[in-house]
Amino acid sequence: MLADPVAQRRLLDVAALDMKAVHLRHRAANLPEDEELRGLQAERVALTERITEADTRRGDVQMELDRIDRDLETVKARQKRDQGRADSGEVVDQRALQSLLAEIEHLTGRINDLEETELEAMQAVEDATAARDEFVARRTGIEERMRELLASRKSARAEIAEQAERLAAERRAVRERLPAELLALYDRIAGRSGSSGAAELRARRCGGCGLEIDPTELHAIAAAAPDAIVRCEECGRILVRTDESGL
Repeated sequence: MLADPVAQRRLLDVAALDMKAVHLRHRAANLPEDEELRGLQAERVALTERITEADTRRGDVQMELDRIDRDLETVKARQKRDQGRADSGEVVDQRALQSLLAEIEHLTGRINDLEETELEAMQAVEDATAARDEFVARRTGIEERMRELLASRKSARAEIAEQAERLAAERRAVRERLPAELLALYDRIAGRSGSSGAAELRARRCGGCGLEIDPTELHAIAAAAPDAIVRCEECGRILVRTDESGL
């Protein structure tokens, strides 16, 4: 295949634009916001689980506190009733009175025990609530940061899309000046490489794969006609000869 040397050199412009497009796609797929968002999302999920656990714990200790309060209310009411009977003098039988006073003493001890347990339960409720509030505050902070990152990512993507659009327009303008057959070959090679289909032969090296051209191959390239299409044996790209090729 033959192609005007000027057209071949213009392939370098297309290749440069294609490489810029590759870099833009890589940038879009590897935004720093995405990595941080993934980490924050994992933290958020973990905190949500801990909040659920803290809610369960708080509910359990609150139920225990409510039970203690009910028991305490019942015991206090019974003690008050018994104390009222003892103070009223209605119990005249000595044995019955001693039994009543013994029960009052037992109820007093029971009240003291329940009040101590109540304080412990109240502390447990307070601790569970504080733990939950801490987890919620941490999750809220993470969600605020995630919202900031989402806004930043949206802006970055919009900027990249704008650059890609300008790049595509510039690429179309350059390609319009190239022969269709030459472009078809370039596109086939670019499709296989995933980047560009041409590279400059510079200082005896392929500008695409970076490898130095074999002396025998280099001699054949030097002997080829200016309009001949020569390609890198290693990566298959069209090698564009320039004054810097070292031929």
